[in-house]
Amino acid sequence: MVRSAIDPIRPGASLILAWQIKQKHVVIIGGGFVAAGRLVNVLEADAKVTVICPDNEELSETVRQHLQDHPQTTRLVPREFQDSDLTTPFGEHTLTKAAPVSQVTSSSAFTLEGLPTVAAAATTISSNSSISSGHASPALSDASTTATLESALSLDESLDGSASGPAVDMVLSAIDDIPLSTHIYNLSKRLRIPVNIADVPPQCDFYFCSTHRDKSLQVAVSTSGKGPKLANLVRRHIADHLPNRVGEAIEQVGILRAKLRKMAPGPEVGPKRMGWMSRICEQWRMEDLATLEEKSMQIVLSGFKDNVVFSYEQVQAKIAEAESTLAETEKIEPKVVAAAGDLTAEQTITQVTPAQKCPRLVLVGAGPGDPELLTLKAARLLEEADLVVADRLIPMEVIDLAKGEVRIAPKKRTVLTVEQKSATVDQDTLSTAITSDDIQDQLNEWCLHGLREGKTVVRLKQGDPFIFGRGAEEILFFREHGFDAEVVPGISSAISAPLSANVPLTHRGSSNQVVITTAQVKGGRLSDNFPVYDAQKTVVVLMGVGKAKEISEMMQTDLGWPANVPAVIVENAHCANERAMDATLSTLAQVVEEQKAVPPSVFVIGWAGSVLRQG
Repeated sequence: MVRSAIDPIRPGASLILAWQIKQKHVVIIGGGFVAAGRLVNVLEADAKVTVICPDNEELSETVRQHLQDHPQTTRLVPREFQDSDLTTPFGEHTLTKAAPVSQVTSSSAFTLEGLPTVAAAATTISSNSSISSGHASPALSDASTTATLESALSLDESLDGSASGPAVDMVLSAIDDIPLSTHIYNLSKRLRIPVNIADVPPQCDFYFCSTHRDKSLQVAVSTSGKGPKLANLVRRHIADHLPNRVGEAIEQVGILRAKLRKMAPGPEVGPKRMGWMSRICEQWRMEDLATLEEKSMQIVLSGFKDNVVFSYEQVQAKIAEAESTLAETEKIEPKVVAAAGDLTAEQTITQVTPAQKCPRLVLVGAGPGDPELLTLKAARLLEEADLVVADRLIPMEVIDLAKGEVRIAPKKRTVLTVEQKSATVDQDTLSTAITSDDIQDQLNEWCLHGLREGKTVVRLKQGDPFIFGRGAEEILFFREHGFDAEVVPGISSAISAPLSANVPLTHRGSSNQVVITTAQVKGGRLSDNFPVYDAQKTVVVLMGVGKAKEISEMMQTDLGWPANVPAVIVENAHCANERAMDATLSTLAQVVEEQKAVPPSVFVIGWAGSVLRQG
């Protein structure tokens, strides 16, 4: 028999799925750094979560904050783990402390609380399987215990006493107690609950992937539990090389797909719908898909009947043609009535063709990201500009105000040379494919090209152009090329982000001085002139996410700042996805890592951070 040329099976992989756990009950044992990451993951998947952590153990700041922020979908059980926790529905756990594990002896009846009742003699664990925190493992592995569990968990009986399904849908152990974790694993297996024991791959029904999320896009990287740090590095590399605005493109394609299904319902046209949508995704660039809105979607959908896919350029041409026709229809020839003595004459004024437009350059502050926080002048200039050259992190809600051509700064990217790939090198020696200076040069060239064509060019800058915005550098550059620039101020995130997070930069008794600094100086190095400690000083740090650990260590070790001084992290201030995260100077890097904080973020460090955010 002739074999087909198919790809061979490569055993050893994990089956990667997108697990839908909305409204499912997840139990997390532990409250530290690992538990914090697990909690964030399952909350973002809309699960209901019970966190079990003894009250004598300190909760991670992230865990504490999320428990406080999500009272409807989280519960804290401040005691040791009990077997009944895996058979108790969400919200019904008792807070009664169980006897310490070390007190369970050979004469103690170790009952699986909440499970079907069995004879007391059968539930007694013999001395050779007694549970002791310092000696024997609590894993229920001996023959008598296994038989007992099999009896208790008869397939003919419901695990939670009802036919409504299991009380717990997923178990996540995030503790350092190996014997207890093993016990939790064995119990979960017998209850047929999927379980993950942190850092013990053999006791995991599934692994957590390193994920990148951009709106509906989720990219997961797994090393099958062999190298979590390597998974993070691969994930970051993938994220840095994704197309611009890919998350927005997916959102708009989802809206278009829903409109198509509504317009052409029924299974009989399913194959046509799928093929037509596939061609759109293949033929349009991600950046163009991200610009889809109601008007352009209607034009795109008009081609479905004849199975035609209009290109982005064709759609834009049709929109321009429609707008031009509308303008011609509404155009009214201007007239003036002139009176001379008793005579009235109606004269038609012929419009004069305007002279060649003069080039104009305006540096415009985009503010912190909320379109309503733009100045009126900034909003007007965005509408009037022929070309808008924008920083990469400016939200699309602001950029969408532009009526003319828009160009957005690319991302910084670091690439290893062939020699560097084959050798161990220090991070400082890596060759950079696109540096911040390369990006600045590109933006300047775009502006120059537009100016030489006589266009009105708006250089749209995040925050305020003159507060760590390189605005003065750009003015000097354009002067050298014969162009003067106007400057329109914007609200700096250094001022507005603390306000949005309810942190007063000055407050009598707490702060009478404000220092605004950046974590990144030329070459990407950490600034070496952070201020020394002063109890009456508030420090606002821009561009600090990637250097949180260095900032924390330097301010405590070299500059005398107390470890417990409040540090508030404000991400995407004044935007729909804004987050404010509380930390102290000593936990700053931990919270940034746990919460996966991303730019643009502002750190506000000082005692003023506790004035209005207490409790």
